[in-house]
Amino acid sequence: MFKYFITMFCLGILLSIRAQDKAEANVFVSDFEDNPIRGAQVQFFNTTSGELYNGISNSLGKFKVGLPPGVYNIRLRSVGLVKDYSSIEIPRLTKNEVYNNVNIIIQFEEESSFTLSDLHFQTGESVITSDSYLVLEDLVSFLNLKPHLKIEIGGHTDNVGLESDNLALSQSRAEAVVEYLIISGIAKERLQAKGFGEEKPIASNNTIEGRALNRRTEVVVLD
Repeated sequence: MFKYFITMFCLGILLSIRAQDKAEANVFVSDFEDNPIRGAQVQFFNTTSGELYNGISNSLGKFKVGLPPGVYNIRLRSVGLVKDYSSIEIPRLTKNEVYNNVNIIIQFEEESSFTLSDLHFQTGESVITSDSYLVLEDLVSFLNLKPHLKIEIGGHTDNVGLESDNLALSQSRAEAVVEYLIISGIAKERLQAKGFGEEKPIASNNTIEGRALNRRTEVVVLD
């Protein structure tokens, strides 16, 4: 679960003969102890024009982005998800005014685990369906942006069938995801596959909806 807030400060206006059509903002992304976060994918959505401005934080947690005047929804993009974050306004300048020292600070708690909600397999098998490639490519991009991370791919099932069969199926499905990532260029040393079978349900197995939630693939950040 993300926890976050945003602060914008030092938006000054000075007299000048130079016109500006956008504010050049310095963005800093960190955790709540001011440690920089690398590879954060931040989007600024202009609520009037619909234009989208993107930035990815470097190893120092920083990037620059040019934002024309307007109100922006700030979004944080993760694997398979885009979460609305907060909003800011870049004021429109009057004649002979300029933006001065625009800094945006974003702080949040990185997720230690998340579910690949759009990842599916053929029924009773470990064959990944073609409609799952998009979320897997998203995961590849995420791992490329954070080359220091090691992760565990956890496979989970509902309780239909034999417990031993479910455990074996969950392990083979987790291994299939790891194989996809390795083929896509992610180092094998960064990846672990672990099948849990039916032992860690997150919903009741007494309903169709609950069993669907329990059949899932989770990513756990190890390091």
